[in-house]
Amino acid sequence: MERRIEKPCRGRYLWSLLYNRGVLNKPDAETQGKLTFIVGRLQELNNTASQILVFLSFAIVAGVTYMSPSMDVSRRTAVHWALRWWIGAIFPTVIGIIPLKEVRDRDLFWYRFLVRMRLVLMWSAIICIFIGAIEFFKAV
Repeated sequence: MERRIEKPCRGRYLWSLLYNRGVLNKPDAETQGKLTFIVGRLQELNNTASQILVFLSFAIVAGVTYMSPSMDVSRRTAVHWALRWWIGAIFPTVIGIIPLKEVRDRDLFWYRFLVRMRLVLMWSAIICIFIGAIEFFKAV
């Protein structure tokens, strides 16, 4: 049973916007192909972020396990710096996992922005991990 709106033009237009919500915003074939590619790339970046988090969890556990009260000050300091860099790498990784794709559904500009943002976040996390690994190897 369809409800009719009595107001002439404006009411019917609003009703049609609400009733046919997905039809009006359907992208063309070329845009749909680009969206499919970018959605796949976003999924790859999410998988990378998950792998980085798994690595960071093991690295932090290894750093805490390796540190002992009998270590000399320079080695303990190096382990502390490694842990600080690795903990610092958690934040850009977690920010990269936040599901922002749904904020603007099927918007090519928004998806491209998300890919670039997540690339920057993942690379900043990788740089922090690399510096932390250097500090950890100084302690070993």
